[in-house]
Amino acid sequence: MTSKYNLLAVDPAEHSGYALVCVDKTTNTADIYEYGIIDINTTTNYNGDWCNEMFDRITALIQKHDIKQVVIEDYFFSNRFATGSNINPMYRAAIHMAARRLNIPYEILNISQWKSFIAGRSVPTKQQKLQWGAEASKKLFIQDALYHRFGIRFPNHSISPSTGKPIIFRMDVVDAVAQAICYCKLHMGLTTITVSVPIPSDVVFKKVSKKQYTYPTPK
Repeated sequence: MTSKYNLLAVDPAEHSGYALVCVDKTTNTADIYEYGIIDINTTTNYNGDWCNEMFDRITALIQKHDIKQVVIEDYFFSNRFATGSNINPMYRAAIHMAARRLNIPYEILNISQWKSFIAGRSVPTKQQKLQWGAEASKKLFIQDALYHRFGIRFPNHSISPSTGKPIIFRMDVVDAVAQAICYCKLHMGLTTITVSVPIPSDVVFKKVSKKQYTYPTPK
């Protein structure tokens, strides 16, 4: 592997967040130059169709961006939270297979480790749960940490793939960006991680959800 190459970080799910990173070992830096969402069509009755689409979408990203390494979040099985426990491991297997079919190495990222590295803790605080709600706070506390600890800001909107119009920001990318930063800094020892994705102007929505992150007003 050369000193400069592209890395793909994926947070696998029905709506997978991904981050594309240009790693430069010569300067000990990395730049996240693109992030986005992989939406899987789950209208068919077969999990195999969903996994085939994941395989194809990951393969396309790897080939388009000449990816040399893939980073994938591990999966945690819990008796309390069983939603997605049947299909999420399958999505991960599809990503593993896509990487290896192209002879690309992949790394599994421990969930508690990357969250603790980014936010100083693996779960949101009680105050954050009260502020955003128990479920929304699981991602918003990471977005909050990325802003306050790493200076990374996301737009307040995404663009709908079906209508082309602004919609509330798709939170799936937050974890993927956080995982990419953790891997580059903690596992690769890179000193500087930047995000060069352009931030468009915020969109004014008629109704702002409590579950939407609001950045502090500049002083």
